[in-house]
Amino acid sequence: MEYNTILLPVADSKKNTAQIGDTLNEMAKGGWELISLMAQQSYGGTDGNLAVFKRNT
Repeated sequence: MEYNTILLPVADSKKNTAQIGDTLNEMAKGGWELISLMAQQSYGGTDGNLAVFKRNT
């Protein structure tokens, strides 16, 4: 098993939402499966979303 993490942007605009979808689709094409998504917060706001993926090696 292999794991990978990336920081996705906050879905606060159509552009960011499209970017998230594109990134998730690209990861899936590489055999990665999203297993967790957690908001990353600092100073009371959300900076992004930490995505954790896994795939069989």
